[in-house]
Amino acid sequence: WWFRGKHFLIDMLLSNHLKGDRTNRSLDIGAGTGSTLEFLRKFGQAYGVEFSTVAIRMLRQRGLNSIVRSDAENPMPFKSDTFSIVTCLDVLEHLENDSGLIEEMVRVCKPGGLILITVPALRFLWSRHDEAFHHKRRYTKKQLLNQVATPNCSVIKASYFNASLFVPIAAVRKLESFWKNDKEAKSDFFVSLPGWINRFLCFLYTTELKCLRIANFPFGVSIVMIVQK
Repeated sequence: WWFRGKHFLIDMLLSNHLKGDRTNRSLDIGAGTGSTLEFLRKFGQAYGVEFSTVAIRMLRQRGLNSIVRSDAENPMPFKSDTFSIVTCLDVLEHLENDSGLIEEMVRVCKPGGLILITVPALRFLWSRHDEAFHHKRRYTKKQLLNQVATPNCSVIKASYFNASLFVPIAAVRKLESFWKNDKEAKSDFFVSLPGWINRFLCFLYTTELKCLRIANFPFGVSIVMIVQK
């Protein structure tokens, strides 16, 4: 439900602002196993940046060959003003120098282009899920806005999301903190759910995300931001 919701979010927000244009060149930073990169093909030619050699091998096995191996902590091997769309989904929280990557995203984005960012929200939600994914931080909306503040860009959307499940997720993570043990930290993403629960959560999540077309949420488990150069 989480991954299907993320694809729905990308499609909804980008389609809303690109007005049907499917001739764009896009860049996905932290391409992982390629689900987002594959999805971005509907908007035009899609490229990915990934550091893991294992992930790059998997990407190429899936026929996703427009991949550049690069460390997100360093300048990317692209000319300035190259991409109409730059996506950075749940990547910034992994970096010591998150502001450096934001500067790079602005550099490679074309004037008038869009940068789509998602990050985990609110430090008090920190849990073993964050430890399992080697997160450095969780953000408030104000912190993220301060990070992207630049004369070259304007923020056209900034909101918390995954608000409908905020209370149960916060409760579970706080309870988990009381029973923390020495076992290896595990991600929430790999909790097995019955099919009907997964379908219900997917419905709930996508219904909430539709509201982002016209509204912003004051709280949530994550933050989404669209920046236009």
